[in-house]
Amino acid sequence: MPDHLDREAPVEPLGAGRLLMPAGYRRNFWCLAMDFGFFGIGMAFFGPSTVIPSFLTALGASSALIGFLSTLQRAGWLLPQLVAARYLANKPLKKPFVLVPAGISRSMILLLALAILVTRARPPGLIIAIITLALAVFWIGDGLGSLAWFDLLSRSIPAHRRGRLTSTGQIFSGVFSFAAGFGVEWILSDRGPVYPINYATLFLFGFALLTISLAAISLITESKSRTAEKVPSWQEYLPQLGRVLKRDHAFRRYLLTRQVFGLAGLAGPFYITYALDQLKLPAYVAGRYTSVGVIGGIIAAALFGWLYERYGTRVASQVSIPITAAIPVLALLIPRWISDPTWLAWGYGLVFFMNQASMSSFLPAWTGFVLEWASDIDRPLYVGLTNTLNGITALFATLGGLILQWTGNDYQILFIITAVGTMMALPLSFGLPEPRRTEQDSVLDRASMRTPHLHFLQRLALCSLLSIIYSSFSIRSS
Repeated sequence: MPDHLDREAPVEPLGAGRLLMPAGYRRNFWCLAMDFGFFGIGMAFFGPSTVIPSFLTALGASSALIGFLSTLQRAGWLLPQLVAARYLANKPLKKPFVLVPAGISRSMILLLALAILVTRARPPGLIIAIITLALAVFWIGDGLGSLAWFDLLSRSIPAHRRGRLTSTGQIFSGVFSFAAGFGVEWILSDRGPVYPINYATLFLFGFALLTISLAAISLITESKSRTAEKVPSWQEYLPQLGRVLKRDHAFRRYLLTRQVFGLAGLAGPFYITYALDQLKLPAYVAGRYTSVGVIGGIIAAALFGWLYERYGTRVASQVSIPITAAIPVLALLIPRWISDPTWLAWGYGLVFFMNQASMSSFLPAWTGFVLEWASDIDRPLYVGLTNTLNGITALFATLGGLILQWTGNDYQILFIITAVGTMMALPLSFGLPEPRRTEQDSVLDRASMRTPHLHFLQRLALCSLLSIIYSSFSIRSS
């Protein structure tokens, strides 16, 4: 596998040459687009960066707890996937392993809504505990199902059409989520249901739409895939993971870049709490910002879908980094530019516009790399290993909450650390290869591969990143 590749020639664009489509391509394309779309619309009703933190703030939760729940979301989604990857190794059909965990996880949203209706959100500590349990099961189940979902996606939709699929799904989701956001704003306003019925209503709407998403998955037609001959024992499986990390230096470089990029999660759950606690904006802006974010997601879906199909994952990831780093910068600057509360309530929405634009980059820019880089046999292992190691970044939200506590809720410090740390991923990204220009076979069958040394800019990025993190711990004591 080459260490680095020519960066000048673009990836062969969509439509170049005649390529055979997998069986059932058209049906599966629209089923996956509907799943993608309705899942996104459902999440608009209980967004983890808007509605959930708003509800927790209303319940009196601390910033550290809100950060922990954001960590729980990412860790619950990412960490179990390595176990699932081993289990799926010899399973030729993956759809059942999407439907079962997804069905269990999505039922938790219904149970959460019913708990709020029955208890009227009293006492708050009980509801916080129920939210924690329900969301933990929801994200763990979704994470377990997602590994099989990605394998199903990669076999149903060829690489040169995945950008089209993600754009279609995100635009479909975005158009209706835009309307849903204003519905969320109305439900949370004085004109909507009283508290806490308003939040229970949002969870019920979300559950209904997630159920439609699950039905779309059930309609996908799947053919048997190549698999390992047997499920490896843990004594065999763990050394396989070590061989992947040892031999595949390009994959290691990708993982390092992804971890540094994950520093964006330091401030992720706190943009809405900053708006509510520091800027004193009303709670119903959570719905407005859902709609504004949708616009950013739609525009970015088209942009990253085009970049992915035209140039591949490397260019798409490099574009995503400065977009993501701009989010905390805007959160700091907008309140300094706009003083009128009414205009500020609208202007601050640009933060969520950019936040959703960043989210739209993950599938084509970052996940797309792994789907294309790994061979068919290795793909579950690669995706599971990637997402499990990315579980480390789940800790960043908790660290962000602790930074706020240590600094007396100084959001400026948190946002600056987040912006600079995220940008450190950019020099690392220049060492990534473009998977479509490389022929891959199973890494577990290859001879040992040489380990490259980090370039000067990459060493500089790591040193700068460590300095930033060290400074964040020194701020409180200085």
